Amino acid sequence: MSSVLHMMIAKNCSPDIYTYQEVINGLNKRNMRHEGFRLFNDLKCRGYFPDRVMYTTMIHGLCNNKWLGDARKVWFEMTQKGIVPNEYTYNAYINGLWRTGSIDEAEKLYKEMISKGYGESTISYNTMISGLCLNEKVDEARILFEQMKEKGIATDAITYNSLIKGFSRNRKLAEGLYFFHELLNHGFKPSTAAFTVLIERICEAGDVEQAKMLWRDVLDRGMEAAVFSQNKIIVALCEQGCFQEGVEWLKAMIKNNMTPEKRTFERLIQCLCVADRIDDALLVLGYMLKMGFPLEKCVCNSLVIKLCQDDSRTIESCLEETLKGNQCR
Repeated sequence: MSSVLHMMIAKNCSPDIYTYQEVINGLNKRNMRHEGFRLFNDLKCRGYFPDRVMYTTMIHGLCNNKWLGDARKVWFEMTQKGIVPNEYTYNAYINGLWRTGSIDEAEKLYKEMISKGYGESTISYNTMISGLCLNEKVDEARILFEQMKEKGIATDAITYNSLIKGFSRNRKLAEGLYFFHELLNHGFKPSTAAFTVLIERICEAGDVEQAKMLWRDVLDRGMEAAVFSQNKIIVALCEQGCFQEGVEWLKAMIKNNMTPEKRTFERLIQCLCVADRIDDALLVLGYMLKMGFPLEKCVCNSLVIKLCQDDSRTIESCLEETLKGNQCR
């Protein structure tokens, strides 16, 4: 992207600050921090004076990539030049602080933002709720959620998905489920990340039937979040001894042109071997290899140990045929 600027400069067609801003924003999105910084310094050398939008763009890109040290430098430079941050600048920086675990600094800056008359908006509350949940401060996040309702500040999908992820990760499933149902009741869609962690924690709690019920509800609503969470249900079914159902779920995924995770195949094969269901284990192994996943030693070991225990030449020949052209890593 920066090559376009170089071509413009070489042809005596000087890019303006807005062109720089768009290119730097694109570089930040591509994790090209050093090139973005170089252009940021270049525009200053060419006599341009970055405005608040330019500084916000830089801080947002750096914080999104967790380059907090560089974001601090840009923030300090901006404030030293007397450029006053607005709500978007504050939220970009606060988000970076939360993502790097700088909890005290994030809360301090949030209070500063409030004192400047910002913060009474959905985006500001979402930044704080998301950060609190990310850092396991879910009870404080819920207090902010209640404040939003009291003040009439609109909640959105980001609000609910942050709370679902936060409470689910902390294994507070009653709260996670509450916010999940609230999200659906308000017509929002669960994010893949939020729904998957909710399903995973429900399965870990041993309630695979509830996980299946929630999954079907989301599937019936035509939401994409249902796709990836199937992996968690398949593993849970097998770990609870529902081997045949787990295999059927796997087959259904593949039939619907969905690719199960490699770990799902591996865990399923291991569970089937322990349960003396070697035929099913070989079937799943065949699916895994057709999907292009490499065969790991842990799976090889499970199969070999089982074959040695059974002393089955027929099954051994099937394994050899299945593994033809594939090597253990």
